[in-house]
Amino acid sequence: MIKNYVKKNCIPIIFEIFFIISCFLVPKEYIIYTNCSFYVCLFIYFILKRDLNLKDWFFSFKSGKKYWEQVGLTLLGFMLAFGITIALENIFPNIDTGFIGLRRNSWLTLILFFISTIILPAVTEETFFRKNMILLHNKQAVAITTTISMFLYAIEHALSWWGILLTMIWAIPLSIAYIKTKNIYVVMTAHFIGSLLGNGFDVIFTAIQLI
Repeated sequence: MIKNYVKKNCIPIIFEIFFIISCFLVPKEYIIYTNCSFYVCLFIYFILKRDLNLKDWFFSFKSGKKYWEQVGLTLLGFMLAFGITIALENIFPNIDTGFIGLRRNSWLTLILFFISTIILPAVTEETFFRKNMILLHNKQAVAITTTISMFLYAIEHALSWWGILLTMIWAIPLSIAYIKTKNIYVVMTAHFIGSLLGNGFDVIFTAIQLI
């Protein structure tokens, strides 16, 4: 089981390691390029490995009332987690979060921002950090692999201990939703809606400034 687990996740983890290294080596204004490349590589890999099926995700939208109730609860938890982290940031404003910034000062970088914060994260992150990383075999496996997945999810977004802790809070409702429903499409849908609401306004305001 451990061998298969490592084999299944080693390539995505390598992609993530390269991305994190790039955050220290690449000038800040170019991190948006490496960030988008990371998501594109994950997306292509998961499609080729058939870990991700977009058709099944789209068909899941017709699953009925229970599905959308689960999506709504997951989205509510996701938004609550963001609210908690914002409150913690305001309580401790002098602690560096180390969040990885994505500068968008041109139409190209805005398009890359749109792709890497709205279009791809829901499908790639949920396939990687929830579907592939969280093992549902028993309570011990769930606890250990969920912690690992939350940590890897966090270091993709932040490079300081405080930022990592805050980002792990974001992952709590997504992880719980997957563990409880065992339906990755519920989590993908909630994540996509959350990303659209959270980053959509940034895209619109940046576009207005560029016009």
